[in-house]
Formats: sequence, C-alpha cells, structure tokens
Amino acid sequence: MKIIGFPDMAGLVPGIVLLLVGILILIFPKIINYLIGAAMILAGIGWLAGGNPLAGIVSILFGILVFIFPTILNYLVAAYLVLVGIWLLINSAVIIGIISLLAGIIILLAPEILNILFAIYLIVAGAIAIGHYYGWF
Repeated sequence: MKIIGFPDMAGLVPGIVLLLVGILILIFPKIINYLIGAAMILAGIGWLAGGNPLAGIVSILFGILVFIFPTILNYLVAAYLVLVGIWLLINSAVIIGIISLLAGIIILLAPEILNILFAIYLIVAGAIAIGHYYGWF
C-alpha cells in the first residue's frame, strides 16, 4: 500500500510534456504564476457565465492580482503551509507539522524556490514516465 510518493506516471508523450514544461518553468520561473492567474480569470469567466457572479468576480480579481503581483501566489502557499504546520503541531502530528512549518518558512524567505521545486518535480515525473514507457523501472 502506497501512502506517500509520486503519482503513477506512464507514457512517452506525458513524459516528454512534463519534461518540457519543467524545463520551461526552470527557464522562466514566474510563468507558472501567470498560467495560474490566467486559469483563475478563465474560471471566473466560467463562474460568471454559469450564473454565479460572486465566485466569478472574486476569481477574476484574484487572477488579475496574480498577474500584477505574481509572487503573491508563492506567499499565499507559504502562509498556507505555515498555518497547516501550526495546526498539525497543535493536533499532535509533530513530524508532518514541523515539515510543513519549515517548508512554509523557507518559501516565505525565498518565494522563488517554490517554482523551481515544482519544475524539478515535473522533470523527475517526466523522466519516470519515460522510464516506465521504455521499461527502465
């Protein structure tokens, strides 16, 4: 039974796509923030078209905010990790709480590291997918 680990990746095309996206994010680290901002704006348009104006307006405003200040997304993730880490420490999940708290503090001190770590994850997942395709793993 697998508890923690990488998701199962398989296939040549997904592996190549993951590798290329990971390399693209390493070259242009803020591109992931802009893509998330664009996704938030598109989701907001979808919410508006679907008849939910509050969620649509909030999503569009947050998307525009991410476009104007792309690093704010990294700070939001860091704040989330710090809060979850504190909550886990209070609820006796000490090891995971400390890991979450430390990850949040590191990202607060160096927010660009989040994009680089995500790019490295995509490259590793792409290599694993290609390896599965060719039977290396």
